[in-house]
Amino acid sequence: MSADRTDSVGLIDGARLRESLETITRQVESDDSAGRMRPWVSASLERDVTAVATFEQYGRVFEFRSDEAVARGGHDSAPSPMRYLLSSIAFCTLGWIAKTWAAHDVPVTSLRTTVRTSLDMRGEHRVGSAEAHPPWFVVEVDIDDDARPGDSIAMLREAVARCPVTALVDRAVPVHLVLIQRGKMALDTRPEELRTEHAEEQTR
Repeated sequence: MSADRTDSVGLIDGARLRESLETITRQVESDDSAGRMRPWVSASLERDVTAVATFEQYGRVFEFRSDEAVARGGHDSAPSPMRYLLSSIAFCTLGWIAKTWAAHDVPVTSLRTTVRTSLDMRGEHRVGSAEAHPPWFVVEVDIDDDARPGDSIAMLREAVARCPVTALVDRAVPVHLVLIQRGKMALDTRPEELRTEHAEEQTR
């Protein structure tokens, strides 16, 4: 890991995130109930397949909408549920990368995560034997940091294991990792048949 402790505030405030991690760890070590959470949302159908979810968090009310393509019965008015799942994976991964790199005192200059998957609509429509769920996810992380490649690989594996969303998804289907560090490929866990999935046409 990085030899020197770096607390300068940039993309990631290392000192702030370390303090948060250490405080929560102490709390849950001394009191099991301090670590238990009960997240919730409430969603209502507006019309056809267009829905709105609302919930209260941080003392504020949040709202977001979901829809589908016109061809799938929607109105093109909001992201699809799958895009929210992909975003959830990306958000959680980004957060835990930030925390993990901070915990190891490694500065980060830039960080981006791209999450990809594949769907076979025959599964949703009960045609043949196709599954309705995605068969895999690829989490591609592009990072500019000060760590040695081997250390970044270890930290990425730690971050993904600690992220509640990726930990859950990985119990259901494979989550393959791609790490691009300072512009160079450092890790690619995709099987041979998926090594070109990133070049395939993406759904817009």
